[in-house]
Amino acid sequence: MSIKTSQEKLIRLGYGEYMRPYGADGKLGPKTKKATLEFQKDYNKKTKKRIKEDGIPGPETNKALDHWMKEAGRWGTKNFSIDEFRCKGTGKLPSGGMDNQLLLKLEELRYRLGGKPVIINSGYRTPEHNRKVGGAANSQHLYGRAADIVVKGVSPSKVYQEADKLFNGVGKYPTFTHVDTRPGKKVRF
Repeated sequence: MSIKTSQEKLIRLGYGEYMRPYGADGKLGPKTKKATLEFQKDYNKKTKKRIKEDGIPGPETNKALDHWMKEAGRWGTKNFSIDEFRCKGTGKLPSGGMDNQLLLKLEELRYRLGGKPVIINSGYRTPEHNRKVGGAANSQHLYGRAADIVVKGVSPSKVYQEADKLFNGVGKYPTFTHVDTRPGKKVRF
């Protein structure tokens, strides 16, 4: 696996801040080593598996990156606790967790917006809570594939512009932006 691919995975899991200003440049410099080392430490804390903490994105680390990406909807990421996505009315989460791609794309959006904090106003909604807040009958929130967000210091219009490059569903509202990972073609509202 290439260094650039490892760097892209690190960004999607929230470790991109360590690699600024170079990002996914394909070079194994000190910033990529730092990002990798922080990931390795966090992975070892989160799992019972033990991977080498050496800052090198080798095969073992890449396997761990893939593992965490497959579990992001249950574990969260570097910058997003899974608890942030709990239904505001009931405190519940979908039985299988949130959609992995939702969290990974939110991390990528955070990175693209300069690492500014992304606040989750609404994540998962139970059917009862969705009705109570006037959500659409087929809302992606019901499936754990949506979030309504605010990015500190960034206008909803700018958030919408960047989110539109990443998500299948994007909505611009006066005080927040809706993003979702609905299957199929892109929908803007």
